[in-house]
Amino acid sequence: MARATLTQSGGGVQPHLSFAGLVRQFPDGVRALDDVSFDVPKGQFCVVLGRSGSGKTTLLRSVNGLTELDGGTVRLNDTEMARGTLRAIRRRVAMVHQQFNLVERASVAANVLSGAVAEVSGWRVHLGWYPETLRARACAALHRVGLDEIHLNRRAAALSGGQQQRVGIARALLLNPEVILADEPVASLDPAISREILTLLRDVARERGATVLCSLHQTDLAREFADRIVGMRSGRVVFDGPSARFDAAAEAALYENTPAVVSPKAPATLERSYGCTPL
Repeated sequence: MARATLTQSGGGVQPHLSFAGLVRQFPDGVRALDDVSFDVPKGQFCVVLGRSGSGKTTLLRSVNGLTELDGGTVRLNDTEMARGTLRAIRRRVAMVHQQFNLVERASVAANVLSGAVAEVSGWRVHLGWYPETLRARACAALHRVGLDEIHLNRRAAALSGGQQQRVGIARALLLNPEVILADEPVASLDPAISREILTLLRDVARERGATVLCSLHQTDLAREFADRIVGMRSGRVVFDGPSARFDAAAEAALYENTPAVVSPKAPATLERSYGCTPL
């Protein structure tokens, strides 16, 4: 049975992200990605669902060049991922990490501002001397994710897990990315905080018209938050469809090694003191 796709052509929705025949093979012959192909339209919250080791993280990391592919192509709009286009693509893509990836001994402000390294001179990053426009943007991003000015000079290590992930989202928003990659963003959080974080991620993406590619392993959260679910098993796509069609049979096919069921077509090093000024 042919795998369903939500991509439309011929006057319909054009792909924002496009994956064509992706292959990533390890030296032992195991394929983390095995001929993965699908398109993601602009503004979609697409959840990549599957067990640990199914290829979810490898797929996400292919978008910003953190994974070297053995075959296939990744496109952002009309730009193909390649050595010559990598820097430009990374300016348009941000990542939210499972383990937050904050510098724990650095301040919240310094961690958020580290999201601007693609646009700021290296010496400014090293000294923590960011332009006032970026500092104002960092303050606005922190406020949007629910943190106050009082948090700016706190060390990241002093925050709760949920607060640390909010800092991670604020960092991702700093350069107004077109695409947000969220790699198991709630794996380390309790269920209530997980829903808060995914709600925040979905809402800020919608406000900015950003596309979200989010890997999860929790089926209940995928059904609740995804516009679309792409299910992966052993490096292959085995489900692709709206979240409403990810039923018990599809879940069993994804997690219990039963036949696949497809839906019908359808860092700063110098601490500084920061304060927010009215925008």
